[in-house]
Amino acid sequence: MPSVKRLMRDANPVPGDRPGTEARAEARLAELLGGPARTAAPRRRILVGVAAAAVVLAGAVTVGAVVLRDAAPPSSPASDQPFYPTAGELEGSAEAIVRGTVGATRASAGETVATFAVSRVATGTPRPGSSIRVVFSASGPEQADGIRQGGEYVLLLQARDATSWNLVNTTQGYYTVDRGRLVPTAGNPVTLGPPTTTALGLS
Repeated sequence: MPSVKRLMRDANPVPGDRPGTEARAEARLAELLGGPARTAAPRRRILVGVAAAAVVLAGAVTVGAVVLRDAAPPSSPASDQPFYPTAGELEGSAEAIVRGTVGATRASAGETVATFAVSRVATGTPRPGSSIRVVFSASGPEQADGIRQGGEYVLLLQARDATSWNLVNTTQGYYTVDRGRLVPTAGNPVTLGPPTTTALGLS
């Protein structure tokens, strides 16, 4: 009976890199063995499968990166200012909360300096009947452009120095007083708490 080496040599007498060689070798081997030859799966199919899996994995990684990037919160033009989501946090950030009227204003080095006549005080050192100086930006995203001379407001303040004050921020640092009601700025969803509004004589 022919040896296995001889059978393989007879079945594949020429290198397998020439066209038609593999088919002739399989036919010859089947003839000698009296049945169909069993051959291994072509490497080409294995490589194609690996490449397809790599493409699917890369796609999944890309989609995951896009989802994570989209989940990031959007930036704000005034994002360098603190923002307070609740009345407790907002009021707690203020060293003084006062009601009053804006008097004279003047520009100074890119800022607006306003004289504020205090009528009521919810918290802080200013006294009703006194005047304080409030300084805020006159331009850019930090501008408190809703504050006008002659207008009545509630201001939430932090001490700037011994003689002047800053708003806690330019979105939540002031409320307009309109016929006894507080009107927040468009970007401020927070309503001041009842103890504060009562102390300020507001509903």
